[in-house]
Amino acid sequence: MILLSVLYGIAAVLIFRRLTDRFALRRSLNRVIAHVMELGLFLDSPALVFRAQRDLLKENLRLLRLIILPAAILALLFAILYQPMNAIYGRAPLPVGEPAVVTIPMQSEIPRLEPPEGIALETPAVRVLHDHEISWRIRPVRPTGTDLKFRIDNRLATSIKIPYPERPWLLPFALISSLSAVAFGLCWKR
Repeated sequence: MILLSVLYGIAAVLIFRRLTDRFALRRSLNRVIAHVMELGLFLDSPALVFRAQRDLLKENLRLLRLIILPAAILALLFAILYQPMNAIYGRAPLPVGEPAVVTIPMQSEIPRLEPPEGIALETPAVRVLHDHEISWRIRPVRPTGTDLKFRIDNRLATSIKIPYPERPWLLPFALISSLSAVAFGLCWKR
């Protein structure tokens, strides 16, 4: 995940440098800061505050126009990366000793579940009619990974739902991407 985060940060710098006018961006940011400072200076004069707010809104719209295309490209890139990264980094292994319920879609006959090594089957199959599912309660007896392979009636089960706990990965991804973007931007400046 660290490598993908760093590459995403570098891609962000490259996309923004390629698609935005840096001088217009810097000028717009300076104007936004100036208008925000005006708001604090003229609190006792409502006419000046309203004018500063109007100018701030115009400058924010100019700034948005400058960054909308690179931001949309980065959002699209993140949307492409999100699903595979969430499948890899977003799941933690089942906790040892904690029960979990695994389910499959309803079938005409009750199948036999064969758990992998390290997983104890605690209950027989239970039909949940209103959800059209068949469920079993399992309990990991030793550490497992996030790629458990169950078998149903001697065939590898592909449609089994396993309630893996979620693992937060977005915050570290954002932090590493931001730091790498800043570092790459500073290094490229020299």
